[in-house]
Amino acid sequence: MSEWWTSRRFSLANPRDDGSTDLPRLLRRVADEIEARGIDPMDILDLTVSQDITEDGPWWSVTFYWQPDQDDPPSPEDSPTR
Repeated sequence: MSEWWTSRRFSLANPRDDGSTDLPRLLRRVADEIEARGIDPMDILDLTVSQDITEDGPWWSVTFYWQPDQDDPPSPEDSPTR
């Protein structure tokens, strides 16, 4: 059994002045990004939803983690973690 593995992540948030409190919009953007990257649902490791409280209400953000196929080369926008 391996003692480490490669994972990738991306984070998204709505623009502060344009729908920062709109969580459904953010989740749709995350779904669009998953589809655009062709991430297999079996490769998903975790998804965290966070909020910062602002004077306008919650400012939502999402960080998405997945384990790429071994055949997938890393892309420059991916953030490898160990």
